[in-house]
Amino acid sequence: MTRIHIIEDDDLVREAIFITLRDAGYQVSDSSGGAAGLMAVKQELPDLILCDVMMPEISGFDVLRELRTDPATVDIPFIYLTGRTDRQGRRAGMNLGASDYMTKPFAQDELIAAIESRLGQRERERVKQEETLTRLRKNIIYALPHEMRTPLANILGYSKFMVTHGKSIELGEFEDMADSIYRAGERLNRLIENYLVYAQLEIIGGDADQVEELRNHVLGDAAEVIVQVAYERAQQYDRVGDLSLEVGTSDIRMSKENLTKVTEEIVDNAFKFSQPGTRVFIKAARKDSHYSAFIRDHGRGMSTEQISSIGAYMQFDRALHEQQGLGLGFYLSKRIVELHGGEFEIRSQPGKGTGIYFSVPD
Repeated sequence: MTRIHIIEDDDLVREAIFITLRDAGYQVSDSSGGAAGLMAVKQELPDLILCDVMMPEISGFDVLRELRTDPATVDIPFIYLTGRTDRQGRRAGMNLGASDYMTKPFAQDELIAAIESRLGQRERERVKQEETLTRLRKNIIYALPHEMRTPLANILGYSKFMVTHGKSIELGEFEDMADSIYRAGERLNRLIENYLVYAQLEIIGGDADQVEELRNHVLGDAAEVIVQVAYERAQQYDRVGDLSLEVGTSDIRMSKENLTKVTEEIVDNAFKFSQPGTRVFIKAARKDSHYSAFIRDHGRGMSTEQISSIGAYMQFDRALHEQQGLGLGFYLSKRIVELHGGEFEIRSQPGKGTGIYFSVPD
């Protein structure tokens, strides 16, 4: 049964709300002031709190401020009940993290509707978090070990052969094996790095304070990072001649590490899924209060269904193309941009290439 705690110093108002909620099928408890309410809430951990604003000793604002600093009560839905109608008071309550703000007097059905709305929202958030954790657990159990085995097998296989038959291996063959070990090690290193970024983003996405902190980073010159990463990727694929850049200098509200990751993953996919001799075009500039970038290739492209299915560890047409890796690139880039309050869009057609657009606000 859903538990609701009422904090209200007016006995008549508190009793009326108590009866209304009890008759509606809720388990109800109450306190006659802020101090008693704080103590009761921390002991009971109810599913939702109704709290008056203007109370002696401890106000409703102070109650909420205290609850939001306690990990055990930080996410309990909190609805203010007040006679104040000014916007300043409402804004103050919402800035502290209130879920809703009801002005007295209010009808019984309005109160029940507000409660059901907030409880429904919390349940949806809980389900979403559980789905995220379930997906993360499945990826840890199934996808990650499988992807690690392939490069690790190359490293172990070649190194064992070199140790066992080192004296009889010709220099050219020895160099080829060493190169294969190095490339497998690079692949394994990037796999682990991307997985750690993925896990970190999932954790940050569920914490409003960490998201806010993420958005407070400012990089002075986005162009320098984008150009450097683009050339590094082009050199890796031996396709510097295919790279075309129109990148404007500007600051961006994103850390160097995150912009590097976004650019690296998108540009790498552009070269990976297009043929040598076809152009990879990058354009980036500040427009109004946003810094926007567009990366275009002329590779195999994606269907509408594939675009809509993008998620962590999604690998498109793997059986057909046997593409290595977890397919995290687009997902990581999209997730980073979204956590910064930005927009991420994929425009693509099979056989005609892919264009990636992202924009980050000030």
